[in-house]
Amino acid sequence: MFDFTRRDFLKGLFAGTAFASFGGVRLFGADEKKVVVPKLRIGVVSDVHIKLDAKTTDMWEKTLRWYDAQGVDVVLAAGDIADTAQLEQLKKFAATWYKVFPNDKGSDGRHVEKFFIQGNHDFEGWKYPKADEEKRKQLFESSIMKDIKAAWDVCFHEEWQEIIMKNVKGYTFIGGHWPHHRKIGEFMAAHKSEIDPSLPFFYTQHPHPKGTCHGPWVWGHDNGASTKTFTEFPNAIVFTGHSHNPLTDEAAIWQDSFTSIGTASLRYIGHRSGRVNSYNYGECAIKHPFIGSNDCHGMLLSVYDDHINIKRRSFAYDDALGPDWTLPLPLGEKKPYERAHRAQMLRRKLPAFAEDAAEQIVIKENPAGKLPAHVSITFPAAFSGGMAFDYEIKAEIGEDHSEHEALGKQIYDVQPRRWTRRIFAPKYFMPLAKRDKTASCMFTYTEIPLEENIRFAITPLDAYGNRGKTIYSKVSKFTKPAEPPKPAEEPKPAAKPAEAPKPAAK
Repeated sequence: MFDFTRRDFLKGLFAGTAFASFGGVRLFGADEKKVVVPKLRIGVVSDVHIKLDAKTTDMWEKTLRWYDAQGVDVVLAAGDIADTAQLEQLKKFAATWYKVFPNDKGSDGRHVEKFFIQGNHDFEGWKYPKADEEKRKQLFESSIMKDIKAAWDVCFHEEWQEIIMKNVKGYTFIGGHWPHHRKIGEFMAAHKSEIDPSLPFFYTQHPHPKGTCHGPWVWGHDNGASTKTFTEFPNAIVFTGHSHNPLTDEAAIWQDSFTSIGTASLRYIGHRSGRVNSYNYGECAIKHPFIGSNDCHGMLLSVYDDHINIKRRSFAYDDALGPDWTLPLPLGEKKPYERAHRAQMLRRKLPAFAEDAAEQIVIKENPAGKLPAHVSITFPAAFSGGMAFDYEIKAEIGEDHSEHEALGKQIYDVQPRRWTRRIFAPKYFMPLAKRDKTASCMFTYTEIPLEENIRFAITPLDAYGNRGKTIYSKVSKFTKPAEPPKPAEEPKPAAKPAEAPKPAAK
C-alpha cells in the first residue's frame, strides 16, 4: 500500500524553489542563518462572499487574525466581498476588519492598509436571488449600488473611485472595481510614469486576465484587455478571483510578459469542468458524486530584495496547500512559472502510484437500482511522486501482460469519451492530510465493450497534464445483465353475461 505522511510532505515543502525561506529566516548555509526581515508582507484573498449569517464572517475574522499574527502591511481582497451586493453585508465585512484592525492598526500598533475591490457580486448581486419585481426593487434599494460612494465611505472611511491607487511602504497597488476594470488600459497609460520599474507592483481586478493563470480553459476570464495592457509591464503581479479555482492547482500561477496569480476563494472552491466529478461532465451515462468545495484559500506574500515568497494556506484546516512559490526579483529576468517551463519542471517529479497499487484495484459489478447497472473501479490514490491533480481511467481490450503493454492488441478508443474517464483526485483542493487515500469511478454497461477481455488503465496526471506511470487492473469480461422479468399481467375480469331482453311493454 502507499505510504505518505505529513512529515514527508513538509520535507518537500521547499524542494525545487530558488531560495529556502520561512517567515523572516533565510538559510545561507548548513550552519549559518541570517535573519532577513521582508520589506513588505501582503495578505491576499478573494471571493469572501459575506452573507448575513455568522459562518462567512467568522472565517473572514479568522483569516484576518492570522494575517495580523504574520505582521502583514496590507490585506488585498480581489472582489466579491458581499454575496448579493447588500449594504448590510458590506457593513459586516467592514465591521470585522475594524474588529481585528481598529483604526487600521495591527495588534502591535503598525498600520495595516486595506485594499478591497468590487466583483460582480458586489455590483449586481442584488439581481441574483430569485425574486418577483417588488422583491427585486427592495434588494436594489438596500444594495451597495443604490449609492456606492456613500456605501464605501460609511464602511471604509475612504473615497470610492472606479480605479484606485495606493502606495504601501514604497510599493504601488492598483485595483479596478467591477466593471470599471475594463478601463485599466487608459489608466495605466496615464499613470505609467508614477510606477517605479525597478520594483514589483500589484494590480487586482476580479476576472482573470485571459490566457494567463489556470490556462485558456478557465471560466471567469476577461476579454483580454488586461492581458494586452500588462504585457508592457514586466514588473506587474496581477491578482484575480472569480473562478474560485484552488491554489492547489499549480496552473494558478503564470508568468510570461507579466505575472498573473489566481487567488481562489475564501468562501468555497470551484473547479475546472469536464471531469466526471465536476461541472459539465459530458457524455457520461452516470453522474458521479460531486468532488465538493469545502475549503477556504488565501495567500501570504513576503517581499524581499531578491525574491517574493508566496505561501498558500487553507484557512479551513490551518495548513499549507503545497510547497511555497518563489518569484525571483527583478520580475521578468527569470520566469520559473512560465507555462512551458513550469510543465517541464513538474515532469521531473511526476505523480506516481505505490509499487503495489495495481494489486489494490477493486472492480465491482453493481446491478441496476438508483443508478443504472454499472461497473465501479476503486484504486489507491497516487501519493508516491508529485501530487496527482486528476486521473484518466480507460477501458482497453487486451490480455493481462506482466509488462503492462498492449503488445499489438487493439486499444478500445474508437469513441474515447465513452470508454475513457477523467476524474479529479478526491479532495485534491485540500491540504495533504485531508485528501482521500482512494479514488473511484464508474462505467455503465453501455460504456464499456462487452463480451471482451478488458482491463482498466489508470493514469495519474498533474495540473499541466503531465502523465505519470499507468497501472492496470486484472483482465475481466462483462456480460450484458439480463433485463429483469416484466411483471405478469393480471388476468382481465370475465365479461358480464348479457342481460336477458326485457319483455315488451304492454
